[in-house]
Amino acid sequence: MRPAPLLLSLVALLLAPDCRCSRLSPEEQARKAIDTVVKAVNQRDLKPVAASVSDQYTDREGNDKEHIVSLVRVQFLLHPNLYLVAKLSSLECPEAVQAHVVMFAALASVPGGVLPDLKNLSADVYRFDLTLADEDGTWRVVRAAWSPATARDLL
Repeated sequence: MRPAPLLLSLVALLLAPDCRCSRLSPEEQARKAIDTVVKAVNQRDLKPVAASVSDQYTDREGNDKEHIVSLVRVQFLLHPNLYLVAKLSSLECPEAVQAHVVMFAALASVPGGVLPDLKNLSADVYRFDLTLADEDGTWRVVRAAWSPATARDLL
């Protein structure tokens, strides 16, 4: 598996460090967490990304938290101009302590606000199916799966 999808999965997986218990609904907390992680990736700040991955994280590729965080670190080193373009497609909380997220994401060499028309985006785009759990007041990614998508999915 190529490192970029794994980085994207981690980034997408990193949906939770700043979602402490609050008056926000579980859905609002998860959305806020996603925004926080996307911002952290675009600022190349690994700490919030790592904090949003559960110690119990698993995926179908056999990765654990340590491996995912290492992959993100390597991508930051290999690609000094790396930005995440992401779109939250759906977010459901069947329970107050669990969320299911579908997100589309791509890595780009320029910030999202500077990107040319997304219809002409030349990048690998992926769909992420994530499961987040509220772990003592902090939402963390516990499972993730990803598959190829198209730039059209980001529109």
